[in-house]
Amino acid sequence: MTSISSSTPAARKHDGEIITARTQAAWLSWEACIHQNDTIRARVSRALDRFGLGSSTAAVDEAIDYLINKELGQSARYFNQTGKAQFNQQQITHAVLSFMAGKEQQRHMTDLAIHEEDHDDASPDGVRACHLADPGHIRPDEYAARRDALRAIAAMIPDEHRELYSIMLAVREPGMLDRIHAYADRHQIGRSTVYFRIKKLAESIQLHPWFDEITAPFRTSSRTA
Repeated sequence: MTSISSSTPAARKHDGEIITARTQAAWLSWEACIHQNDTIRARVSRALDRFGLGSSTAAVDEAIDYLINKELGQSARYFNQTGKAQFNQQQITHAVLSFMAGKEQQRHMTDLAIHEEDHDDASPDGVRACHLADPGHIRPDEYAARRDALRAIAAMIPDEHRELYSIMLAVREPGMLDRIHAYADRHQIGRSTVYFRIKKLAESIQLHPWFDEITAPFRTSSRTA
């Protein structure tokens, strides 16, 4: 088994369910053999095929490590309710997508300059471009996809841009202007420069070749021309 990637996600809220599940022999048997489970390996391999890694045993093992850390609590919760131990296809697909995005897109974004100071000092009309779908206007069955997309994108943000990303997501929230002013003062830059950096960060996210795939589950099938 390979070591868990540095992009391993934090503990999930259902991880406490694992303790309960481990009192059952059926769960223990399934959990102990996840890496050897032919069905799981085949599904992970198919999900990795889009990245040309489906035939790589090491990539499959590492992606399964990520899947276990990301989704084991949710699977334990399902097991405690139904007696069925499994990772469903949606869990596997989203975990592999998040895993690969976290490994590759951070490098892509790190290479993009967002601290250019040569820019127009006009009002930041382009900030709206950074928003994913407003949760008040999406169908209930899209919340899970939106959540996973936000997690995948958040994992891609380089450490030095995390505060800026947080401000970018808060542009519609009360107190946003105070945060922008504080950021500008700390970095000794103009407030318009903060908006410019937000716009550049948003563009670097949206221009990544995987952005459409990450956000596709909760976007409409047709776009306005």
